[in-house]
Amino acid sequence: MAVDNVLKLYSETIKSNYLHYGFWDNPHLINLSKITLNDIKNAQTRYIENLSSYIPKNVKIILDVGCGIGGNAAFLLKKGYDVETLSPDDYQKLVIKKKFDNKVIFYHSKFENFKTKKLYDLVLESESACYINIDKGFKKAREILKPRGYLLASDYFIYFRDQTKNPHLKSSHDINQYLLKAKENGFKLIKEYDQTSNTMPTLDYAKYFIERFINPIVDYGIYSSRKNFPKISFAVEKIIASKLKKKKKQLKLIDSKEFKKYRKYMIFLFQKKDV
Repeated sequence: MAVDNVLKLYSETIKSNYLHYGFWDNPHLINLSKITLNDIKNAQTRYIENLSSYIPKNVKIILDVGCGIGGNAAFLLKKGYDVETLSPDDYQKLVIKKKFDNKVIFYHSKFENFKTKKLYDLVLESESACYINIDKGFKKAREILKPRGYLLASDYFIYFRDQTKNPHLKSSHDINQYLLKAKENGFKLIKEYDQTSNTMPTLDYAKYFIERFINPIVDYGIYSSRKNFPKISFAVEKIIASKLKKKKKQLKLIDSKEFKKYRKYMIFLFQKKDV
């Protein structure tokens, strides 16, 4: 798989060990104008702290599927778990090998195509479930989990659809279909938590930052180019007009109201049932 450049940009700008939405304990008390980069990093740490609290006590060996840049794996290793990582992304492969100095096993593969004779206590899918084919993903998890092993998924799912082409209706699994396939493939849902409100401040801040800083800078740049280089400006704007329109539509992805209309950000802990 080629590099996911969005994730690469995110990791290199935020300079965090994580690539997920983050978890905010008191979202209703947050003042967006006072959020700092450290607050965002702290929220990302809280994400894995909260998520790891759902790991059953008898778990020792974990496969981190869609491991990102290794933040979750590093956290879990410090907690004493035996962790192996998996991702089809080329950039993540390089980062993981460098981060852990080749001391953590990394599988460069899509989860559905993963081959192993090893059995795991828990498969972790932190913001990677949406990239995995639902049926094939549960079948693979059942194949590589020990008897009564666990699948812990933390991701956003679609719970409402309409006739629009809203971007929130893409790149996510239908929540009812996901739970149905889990049951069909021999998994019992033993814990769930709706963490939508705890993750939305990250989107709210991104929207706030763009509206306060990025948009005014872009507007001034357009004004300046039109004033000083009108002919060139007109030609350039005509060429990129369709792309700008598409990008503006994608800004809905950082609108928490739009997110909550269509999606829920859930934690699901499944256990593999006996045959």
